[in-house]
Amino acid sequence: MSFSEHLDNFIKQRDKQPQSATKTTFRRQYAVQEPTNQSIARDAIAKAQEDASKQATIDTKSLHVRINGRCVTENEAQVVDQLKVDSAPANPDRIDYIKQLRKELKLKKRSS
Repeated sequence: MSFSEHLDNFIKQRDKQPQSATKTTFRRQYAVQEPTNQSIARDAIAKAQEDASKQATIDTKSLHVRINGRCVTENEAQVVDQLKVDSAPANPDRIDYIKQLRKELKLKKRSS
């Protein structure tokens, strides 16, 4: 059987089949998928941002103070001020020791 004969047989068989049968095979089935962890997290973040926006509209009716480029209420400013840790005064001996270590590191050559 040659290729042309085989092709003719195939075309005849295809034409004999009803047209509706071929259309049903290509119908897509849509399935409802469960939400992924990422989409759940995205929804949670969107809800949290919406809640924060509502809370901000309530808070903006009170007086605000700017600290480090951030707008905070007076109560928050007091809390931030209380939480600040005073830095220890610089120890000159420690500064000299660090400078000496830097000089030593610069003098050492890397081994290849």
